[in-house]
Amino acid sequence: YLCHLMIEQFGRDNVDFIYMDTGAEHPKTYEFIRQVDKEFGLNLVCLRGDFNQPLGEGHSYNILGVNDTKSDLTPYKDMVAKYGTPSLASGWCTSRMKEETHDKYCNEKYGKGNYETWIGIRADEPKRLSGVGKNKYLRYMAEISDDEKQDVLNFWSKMPFDLGIPEHLGNCVFCFK
Repeated sequence: YLCHLMIEQFGRDNVDFIYMDTGAEHPKTYEFIRQVDKEFGLNLVCLRGDFNQPLGEGHSYNILGVNDTKSDLTPYKDMVAKYGTPSLASGWCTSRMKEETHDKYCNEKYGKGNYETWIGIRADEPKRLSGVGKNKYLRYMAEISDDEKQDVLNFWSKMPFDLGIPEHLGNCVFCFK
């Protein structure tokens, strides 16, 4: 839904779309991102963290085509081998596999501080909106839309496809959040 809003608000030529592939997403998530990419003409950049550098040297990333993303657990297993298993007490898998990988790619492509990152947090998610205004480079869907969950669901009900994952499962098959 955020992709749709970004195109509507800023124009397709003024926005780049990035998907962070953990290799541990629900199979329907992979199907969905391919459909979204095609439907909206995103030219989606798909990134996977590459954790095969020595400890202390961080990690790199690989760029994949949207059809090359898959549930093979490769980045997840490599991250666990390097840093250990995430848990409720230390749920850093999102920061390692998504945030750090995204930031490394964007800093190299656009230059540090030369881009904004938008994430799809709705107006009706106050706990998740607590970061609004704290980072001038991180923006939220709620800043350009007052749409709430039902509005998003109504939008998708008119589309020829939907994610189709029960809400309680989430996208990552290992996610404990």
